[in-house]
Amino acid sequence: MARVLAVFMLAGSLLASVSGLLTDEACPEDVQVKQGFSLADFAGRWYEYKRYEQFYEKDLDCTVAEYQPTGKNTISVKNGGFNFANNTRVVADGTAVLSFPDDTEQPGKLNVAFFGAKPDRSNYWVLDTDYTSYGVVFSCEPFYKDTSKNVLGFWIFSRTPTFPTDEAVVKRVDELVKKYGDASKFEVPNQSDERCPRSY
Repeated sequence: MARVLAVFMLAGSLLASVSGLLTDEACPEDVQVKQGFSLADFAGRWYEYKRYEQFYEKDLDCTVAEYQPTGKNTISVKNGGFNFANNTRVVADGTAVLSFPDDTEQPGKLNVAFFGAKPDRSNYWVLDTDYTSYGVVFSCEPFYKDTSKNVLGFWIFSRTPTFPTDEAVVKRVDELVKKYGDASKFEVPNQSDERCPRSY
């Protein structure tokens, strides 16, 4: 029963909105996303290294995102996490599509939605990735309860449970955090516990 409740709580929050850090500031208009972005190369499993805490990820560790191509401009999304306190595995299935498939200036922007909702908002922006080791994603959209506020999301991903130590990668990620994020706001999920599921 705990697992079922967790999934439905997750579903409700995702359908409502991305729920991260609230801000009174306007969403930035000059966000530069990954140029030449390849949805196919971005597919596969990504481990969360750091994130802005989302309501639907509260108390979750072992968090991963898995993407599989379903069309030229679409991928399936499976997000998974594990709650150590009650040994609950939480899974959310969704869909992502390129926001502007014909716009070469915004190739790394995606519309992501879960549990059958229509992916009609550009809410998942890939700032940079090398596809093989790291990915950095940013989000900013109006808060559904008060559109005078915006909700910020920031995720740093790794292809493995530990983040790469390559100096160039670390430097690039630090640059993006300084430009678009706030390092003091990050949560760091546990990816090393032996209880982390091998699959979701």
